[in-house]
Order: sequence, then C-alpha cells, then structure tokens
Amino acid sequence: MKYAIFGNIKNIECPFEYDEKNPDIVFSFGGDGTMLGAIHKYEDILEKVKFIGINTGRLGFFNDYNMEELPEIFENLKKGNYKVDYYQLLEYTLENEEKTMSGYAVNEVAITNPIHTQIIDIYINDKLFETFRGTGFLISPPTGSTAYNKSVGGSVIDPNIRAIQLTEIAPINNRVYKVLQSPLILSDYAKLKLSVKESDFNYIAVDGKYLEFNRLKNIYAKLSEKAVGFIMKKDTDFFDRVRRAFIV
Repeated sequence: MKYAIFGNIKNIECPFEYDEKNPDIVFSFGGDGTMLGAIHKYEDILEKVKFIGINTGRLGFFNDYNMEELPEIFENLKKGNYKVDYYQLLEYTLENEEKTMSGYAVNEVAITNPIHTQIIDIYINDKLFETFRGTGFLISPPTGSTAYNKSVGGSVIDPNIRAIQLTEIAPINNRVYKVLQSPLILSDYAKLKLSVKESDFNYIAVDGKYLEFNRLKNIYAKLSEKAVGFIMKKDTDFFDRVRRAFIV
C-alpha cells in the first residue's frame, strides 16, 4: 500500500510506502478545505485513491479521525478493518461564445454577481422553468448539501440519493418578478442548463476556489459517475457527521 500526505503536516511515521504521485491512500491533515484540495489534486486517479481525513482544526465534516488515532488507523488499514463511503461528484460545463470548460466539484459550483443583479434562465430537460433575478445560484451534489448550500437555506440530502440541488442566492421575488424561491432537487436523469444574460461580470467558484471564465453564457450540470472514496470509521455514517457538525 502506498500513501501520500496533504495538508499542514508534512511527515508522519507511517508503516507504508510513500508515493506522492500515485498513492493508494491520501492522508489529509486539516479541515474540510484541506480535504477538498487533496481531492482536486488527485482528481485524475479517484478510481484508485481513497482519502482519510485527520482533523487538526475545529470542524471537519469529512474528517472522522484525530491525530491521537493515527496508530489505530495504521493498524486498521493493515487488517482491512474500515469502510469506504463513496460520494459522487458534480460534473459541470461552462460555455461562452468562444470556448467551453468542464470540470468536477465535490461541494458546489457557485455563480454569483455581488455588484449587479443577475438574470438567468433556468432550463430543465430543455424547457424554460423560470427566469431568475438575484445574486446567483449554487449547484451541488449531495456531498455539498451540508456546505455553502446549507448556509443559504438549501436542503441536506442523503448522499445515497442520486440527485443534484439548485439553490438560489438572494432572489428578487415580487409582483413583477416571480421565482420559485426554494431549493430545487433534481434527479440524475434531469438535464439542467443555466443561461446567463447580461454577463459582464460573473464570479464563478468551484469548491470555494475562484475559476476565471469570462463572458459566461451557459452552465450545464449533472451528477457525475466519478466518485470520491472516504475511509471512515465503521460505526459512523453520514447523519452522525451531520449531527456532530450542526447539532451537538
């Protein structure tokens, strides 16, 4: 078994072979932001690599373990005494008059404009659903439902459900301009397209990182077949982590 380290700790006494380029296991030391960085670093080999989150901060939704548990982790890895939870990613494509750009998100794609009201046509299965006016949108897979999505009033989704969520940010809703004003949860069979009007400036962020893409016209999104594997404690599930993060 080969391993790599990502985060604010560079060296550990590990009984496995170190291989930064082609690991089987990645130890992520830090919080959720560190874990997201690790996943994107190894995005091209997600079918092979699995991630273990070691929490060295105050809150780590993806991190089941702490530093004191490292010897136990090594022993469990040797014996195969662990479980792997697989969470599907969001696949997105951005389009303007000149080019397209595609990629993957673990938590969300955010399309916002903090200066001017955005006007965005929402198409579901090639049919116009609504014309949105407001600050912007989040598009997230179930994995991201507890992240930025939750802070703007989105729903928490069981990651075993194959769905994506579209969540409005500061919508304008009055007798002239009408929007759903509610998170929209779509099955993985639905085709989603956001068509941006008057796109002089759009701030696009993927998992909290700015993505430079000028004169945005269309955004396409769907649930990807690509998934990330987290090594978790056998007695802990998704809703244990939700409870730990938000309730107790």
